[in-house]
Amino acid sequence: MNSQSPIYSFKFTISWIIVYSLIVIALIQLINIFIALYIGLWILNLIIELTERLFLRFGKRLVTVEE
Repeated sequence: MNSQSPIYSFKFTISWIIVYSLIVIALIQLINIFIALYIGLWILNLIIELTERLFLRFGKRLVTVEE
């Protein structure tokens, strides 16, 4: 094996650990954004459904664009 290769360099190893760490952190942040969007939309849908059911229970009519 060639010990002069940059692969065996300590600086090379540390720099790749930093690069991989940055990639992992970026992916985790992206996943967190999508999870937050999914949960936020789910909660919004739940609030809309509950509001519709309350309106129907009390006999109020919802005016929507779908008519």
